[in-house]
This record gives sequence, C-alpha cells and structure tokens, in this order.
Amino acid sequence: MTYLLKGGIIATFTKDSNKPSVYAADVLVEDSVITQIGENIAADPNVEVIDCDGKWVTPGMVDTHRHVFTTVLRGEQCDWLLSEYLVKMSMFLQARLTAEEIRVGQLSGCLDALHSGVTTILDHFHAATTPEHAEASLQATIQSGARVVWCPARQSGPTQLLPTVEYGNEEETCKWQMEKLAEWGSKDGGRLSPDGRVTLGLAYDIIEAGPISPHKAALRYARENNVSIITAHVVKGPRITTWRDAGLLGPDVVFSHCNCLYDRTDPDDEMWEAMKENECAIASTPVDELGMAHGNPVAIEAVQRGVKCGLGADCLSINGGDIFAQMRMALQFARGRGHEIIEREGHAGPKSNKHLCADAFRLATLGGAEALNLDDKIGTIEVGKKADMVVFDTDSANLAGIDDPISGITFHASNADVELVMVNGEIVKRDGKLTKVPWGPVARELKQKAREVRERFPREKLEELWSEWYEACGAPRL
Repeated sequence: MTYLLKGGIIATFTKDSNKPSVYAADVLVEDSVITQIGENIAADPNVEVIDCDGKWVTPGMVDTHRHVFTTVLRGEQCDWLLSEYLVKMSMFLQARLTAEEIRVGQLSGCLDALHSGVTTILDHFHAATTPEHAEASLQATIQSGARVVWCPARQSGPTQLLPTVEYGNEEETCKWQMEKLAEWGSKDGGRLSPDGRVTLGLAYDIIEAGPISPHKAALRYARENNVSIITAHVVKGPRITTWRDAGLLGPDVVFSHCNCLYDRTDPDDEMWEAMKENECAIASTPVDELGMAHGNPVAIEAVQRGVKCGLGADCLSINGGDIFAQMRMALQFARGRGHEIIEREGHAGPKSNKHLCADAFRLATLGGAEALNLDDKIGTIEVGKKADMVVFDTDSANLAGIDDPISGITFHASNADVELVMVNGEIVKRDGKLTKVPWGPVARELKQKAREVRERFPREKLEELWSEWYEACGAPRL
C-alpha cells in the first residue's frame, strides 16, 4: 500500500543533528519505507492521501524494556515494591498463569502500546515456562502488528519457595528453551514474522547463578543462533562488572534500570566505562524505578556520559503502557536533582533549565532506536527509513494552541491525542481507533482472563505469601 501524509508538521531528530527538526512537509510511504519527504508531493491515483494539515507527524516511540504479558494483571500491582514483585509475581504468580492468559495479556499489551504511539518494543518475556506459553506469546506478538524484539527469558520457575527456594525443573526447562532458541533463530536469520517486524532476542537474568562457564556457553550459543539483543535486569547490584569480567558485554547488550549507576561521581567510574567502551545500552523506566525502590533513574545522565539509552514502561501490571509518563518523569527528576545540587552548594537558582523537552523526546524515539541497534531502520523520519510514524491531533483538548510539537508531546500529550499509528508502512490505528486488531473483542477476553486470575490468586493470598516469605527470608536481593 502507498500513502501520502499530506501537509503535516514533522518533528524528528536525525542522526546528524543534536537538535530536533520541526518543519512542514508531505511524507510518501511506499510499501514499508519512507521514499519522499518534501513540499507539494504529487499523488498518483493509486496513492491514499491522508490529510495531516496542521497535525504533528513524529517517529513512532520506542520502548526498550517492557514485560508485555503482564497486561493480564493490569492494575493489580501498583502499590508493590520491587521486593514484593519478585516474590509474589516472578517467583509465584507468573508460573501459574495459563498459556491462554499469557496470549491475551501479550496481545492486549502490544495493542496498548500501539494505541499510545509506541511502535517498537523490547519485550522481556519472563513467563516462558513451557513451549506452549512461549508460542502463545510469540503468536500474539506477531498478530498485533507491533515491531518487537521478542526476548524469551532463559530461566525456570521455582518449584518450592519455603523454607528454601528450589528449582526442580531447571535441567528440563533449560533443554527445551535452548532447543527452541535454535529453532526460532534458524527461521530467516531470527526474523520471527515474514515482514521482519518481530525478531529474536534473549532475556538472561541468571548470570550470577552457579559457575560462569555455562552462562558464557549459553550466551555464545544465543549469538550463534541469530539473537539480536540480549537483555538483563540490573538494579542495585554490581552485575555489570560480572558481565564485563566474563567478557560478555557488547553492543547487543541492553541492561534495564541500572540504578546502581546513579550518583557515581567519578568520571572514570568502572561500571560506566564498561558500558561505554562495550557500546552497551540502558533501558530506563523512571516511573516504577522511583515508586518501587529500584533507586534513582539514570536516563539523562547516561546520555551525558555517552552511553546509549532509551525509555520503557516496564510492567503493564504496574504502569500505563505509554511513554509520555516516562519522558516527563525522566526529565523532571533530572531537573529537580540538578536544582537541588545547585541550592545545596549555596548558589543562586539556575538561570535556565539544563535539561530540555528535546532531551526527553530524543530518549523516546531515536535514543530507543539506538539502544536496540535499530537506528538505521527506525527512530527518525528520514527517506529510506521504515515507515513507523505517529500522527497527533492538534485540535484535541490537550494540544490545541501549542505550536511546538516537541514540548507539546513531552508535557501535554496522551494516547487520546494519537490519531494515527503506522508500523512498517501499515496503518494499525486510524481516527483514534485500533484497526489491525480491533480492541473490543480483545478487551472482553482481557477482562475475563483477568477476572479468572484474580479469583485463583486473590490479593489476600498473595499478601499472606509475601508476609510468610518476609518473615523467613527478608526482602530478596535486588
């Protein structure tokens, strides 16, 4: 299909500039690619013209860390600390979800992202407890139409929590997970959908379990089998140096959170240097990092130190699926801490803000694409790039009267203002409604499955489990 987005106001970074470009232009999309950008582009009879007069046209936003399937638990975990999440969710609840619940959570989570103008996701899928669960997640991802680096986790669930944690299925689980990894990786070089929208990654959080040699072998095996991204959680511990000392860091590594890097004032700090020298990336999720006791977010500091960084929504059971909130939180946290330091040192207030709306906008678009090594394909609006774009309704109650799309999107926009979303040249949302997969039937399935999960695992049962664990073991190590 060929589309001409006519008369819009483009807002985008480009690889060659530290400042965003904002200008009026038409955009021609042929098949999956942007082929022309300019004024008064003529439309052939077979081209569908989309009136974007006065509307903002931006790159699709990139989410570098999201647990998509957790949408089936949406709203259930908003008051939890990370330590509670690890016990109630990671160690107990997720292994007890059915493959059908995973499918519905995955599909609705991808659609939630598209609804909010998030066209690309790194999905840290840590509920691959059986081959059926993994395939349910993958097929729902492909069905959604989102661009996803799908990263099934190499781990097994506990078979016993108390009095000690036991992983009785680890050998069996490791065997089928590695076999499936090779199977997925052999399909068209790790392209898991025919159009290449869904590609293979790997989530690997078990680096500190046992001797290092099996982990080195597993990650070498993954790289040999066309895994494009390897991702892992780093919160408070020095896990970065574990990866470095084992020779496992590289441009394909994305560490989520990295709160341990906050306020390390030495410009030659070894962990920051390891990240920069090995061209690793950080996925920062400031909303839940601040609320769940991960620590302070490092997104803005990462950019200042020359480390690739993008934003993410993390758990859809805790946060909304948009990136707008993450942009605002990352920016305002960095501003607030900067102001605090100035005042603590006895100086007069700053003349102006050091960190600008454009910094947050870049994190959400090109910064995320760089983190996933996809900046040659997405993250900007340029000729030759994939047509992953968002059109904002500037007549909306949120945006009317704003003339700068960068500040408007950073501080005023919501998913209600996202009028049209295009991924790989395909329109997946039009006139404010999802089109590739209509939302109504999915919403009904989601409500039913969420109800079933709540009935099997009521909040009181989860709280009892957490209390018993905390009494016996204390908070788990982050």
